[in-house]
Amino acid sequence: MSAPTKPVPPLPPGPLPDQPEQRRGQRLLFVAVLFGVLLTFPFLGTFDRETRIGGVPGLYLYVLLIWAALVALTGWLVRGKSGKN
Repeated sequence: MSAPTKPVPPLPPGPLPDQPEQRRGQRLLFVAVLFGVLLTFPFLGTFDRETRIGGVPGLYLYVLLIWAALVALTGWLVRGKSGKN
């Protein structure tokens, strides 16, 4: 005779890697890391010069454009294409 075995409980439902919520989270994490890298010293040091573009210092313009791109890209990713709302 064999020993009785315990039934294995089913796994809790969770997002699968191919579900839109999971992919959206991964994309948002990638965007956060990318913009974190773009706002570190090597990139900021590149634009920390005495150059002016349209009367605005290059470093200020770089930070402003990176910030605007972060807001726009994050908004686009969060809004999504699901059309549920």
